[in-house]
Amino acid sequence: MFRDYKRHYHKVKKVASRLTDSGGSFSLQIKFEGKSISAQNITPNQEEAVRLVVLMRRFLNPADSLYFRNVWSFLREHFSEEIPEGALEGVDSLIERMNQGYGAINVNGEDLTAENIYQTLSSGGYFENDEVAENYLRNIISSPIVGALFWHQFYGYTLNGFNLSSVLFSIILEVERSGKYTSSINESHPINRCIYCLTTDGSFTSEEHIIPESLGNDNLVLPKGYVCNKCNNEMLSRLDESLINFEPVDWLRVWFMEYTKAGKLPHANLQNMSLEKTHPRHIIVTAKDKTGGIKNEKKLEDGTVSFDIEGKMKKVNFNLLGRSLYKIALGMVALADGHEHACDSRFNAARDFIKHGAGINNNFLMRTHFEPHPDGRITPIPSVEGTLFAIDLFGLAFIVNLEEMPVLGLNEEAAKFNFESFSLLDGFSAH
Repeated sequence: MFRDYKRHYHKVKKVASRLTDSGGSFSLQIKFEGKSISAQNITPNQEEAVRLVVLMRRFLNPADSLYFRNVWSFLREHFSEEIPEGALEGVDSLIERMNQGYGAINVNGEDLTAENIYQTLSSGGYFENDEVAENYLRNIISSPIVGALFWHQFYGYTLNGFNLSSVLFSIILEVERSGKYTSSINESHPINRCIYCLTTDGSFTSEEHIIPESLGNDNLVLPKGYVCNKCNNEMLSRLDESLINFEPVDWLRVWFMEYTKAGKLPHANLQNMSLEKTHPRHIIVTAKDKTGGIKNEKKLEDGTVSFDIEGKMKKVNFNLLGRSLYKIALGMVALADGHEHACDSRFNAARDFIKHGAGINNNFLMRTHFEPHPDGRITPIPSVEGTLFAIDLFGLAFIVNLEEMPVLGLNEEAAKFNFESFSLLDGFSAH
């Protein structure tokens, strides 16, 4: 938890600093003109404000492992004596002030705190499509006063949440310096043998994300000692980049990811169009030619609109794509079965393929028609021979075998689920 919290906090802090440097502040402007009254919520630098709200969602979403109440409860339960003196009451006081915000807003006889309003706006349109929340908001937020007040509380809750997350970050750093924390983590000496090049030389100070972090992976991570810095920062980084830039993956990333590794809203650049996410539920599609425009637009009975868009891809280097998939599969072997197993000689041909792009006597299968979804999954496939994995990225699925036997081919079952086979035997020069 601490590693993920610190990594995500640094992303949020960078955005918060840029928002501060841009000048201005979140404010509520109320005007009285005769017998009428109007209100407006003022937001400085809308682009950075959206990024801050998006990144802060992990700290403010009760369903997330980094939700501030979850983190605070964990700290109090496991490290209560290591928490600095005065911090217990201080954090509880911050949470109370954050919940109250600028004061409760009474709507139809109900007092709504800042926390109530933030979660309602989040689930009722900003991040999710909860029908109950949407109907509730539709009935009350049409009033210009209520709408402006709600959004003012929403942003205020987010900013106060950032202040709280900064305090929790400082407490985590303090706890990590304690003897209890040091004794609670695995202090065994790192293995320091690279599963990809088998070297024991050089530096081993980097963790390795099995699926690229830029595709939303925070959980499948190899610890220090499994991958040398040279492989991590050079070859593996290039393979990760090639997978991220593979047009179907890049396209799906815009639809399903809220932010990139750098904390930015994702965008994709295809041959005939570009896609840019400007809000968790807003994507701008810009056509580069006639083929990149919206087609077959239809208004549905529920008020939504259906349409078709068709993106053009550049020629696919299946060898490079296969190397990036093999890199993921070998990393998963290490995570699931251990470092020693991943260094076994049975994977030497796969290692050579990953490192140099030399052809390997096998194929990989790719599903060409599928139902997209927001997750990434790696699943071992039981087999008498070989080491097989299904790799699913947002619904785009692949099947690979890290060994040269059996050779993967299309059987009736695979064809039924729209898989096609691509050879990896012909090598290309390394990229």
